[in-house]
Amino acid sequence: MAELVWRGKATTEREQTRASYPAHLVTTTYYPPQVQETSTHTPEEAHWYNRLIWGDREQILPALRQEFEAAINLIYIDPPFMTGRSFSAGNALAYNDTWQNDLDTYLQWLYETLTQLYQLLAPDGSLYIHLDWRVVHYAKVMLDEIFGQRQKAGFKNEIIWHYQSGGRAQQGYARKHDTILLYTKSEHYCFRAERISSRRGTHKRNHMRKEVDADGHITWTIRSGGRLYTYHEDSPMSPADVWSDISHLHQRDPERTGYATQKPAALLERIILASSEEHDLVLDCFCGSGVTPTVAEQLGRRWIACDKSELAIGVTQQRLLRNERCQPFALQRLAEHIPTRNI
Repeated sequence: MAELVWRGKATTEREQTRASYPAHLVTTTYYPPQVQETSTHTPEEAHWYNRLIWGDREQILPALRQEFEAAINLIYIDPPFMTGRSFSAGNALAYNDTWQNDLDTYLQWLYETLTQLYQLLAPDGSLYIHLDWRVVHYAKVMLDEIFGQRQKAGFKNEIIWHYQSGGRAQQGYARKHDTILLYTKSEHYCFRAERISSRRGTHKRNHMRKEVDADGHITWTIRSGGRLYTYHEDSPMSPADVWSDISHLHQRDPERTGYATQKPAALLERIILASSEEHDLVLDCFCGSGVTPTVAEQLGRRWIACDKSELAIGVTQQRLLRNERCQPFALQRLAEHIPTRNI
């Protein structure tokens, strides 16, 4: 099996120690607060509470393993892309993505992240990782190694999210897409194509033959392998692995929160509908603008969202609370790092 190698690849002694003695998470606030006031038990004891966690994935993911090892049904992450830039929202820093221009450091960080996420993923779980041209090829080789070569497990799709935004390149082809890799932990996983399908429609489809019946209904036929296949205009057609029907968020889009690198809700809606069921548990440890927990909640999924950025936690918290049907959630952080001021 091919393997990606970089300086310092092996898990360090520091990481092994952290895994042996994981940090402890403490709850600072419950939303809505009145639930806690009227109950003799903590919300976790009474029923499920979604979780919004402030902290670095380096400590948060080992802490989550104590309760959620092999229990997360769907993981979506939109991690730093190694752009060499710092991103802000207004005058506030969202996050640094500089890495001191050291690819080895970034690869070790990504490898540790993906390894820990694999341990959290349920046996029938799915992982989506959202990257771009800079490091997606490294991530794919890493994931092949982490997920192994078991039959029908591992790599499922390389999804191209094509969008129209920004300027045009002068010395090459304009870069107008991100890549989303889909991996599953086993051959048994959730994929509900019918939920994200579209109507086949009446316009011409490749070399298929168009036929119109006496009532004006259109069907499409194609002969392959000695058989004739017929598709009605109203039959569902699931998306291919190139997504050009979901627009990039423009600067004045009403969905905008002001957080840098925000992704559209439609993107997460497609992923969550296709790869999870109601009440399944969804994790995003780089929640940024809060799109993953917001969409997961709207679709009736449970969620855990984390970020090391105080700004991201604040934006996500406000976004969730704006929802009139906001489900109860707990605001958590590491017990070993309790700031004196509120998030």
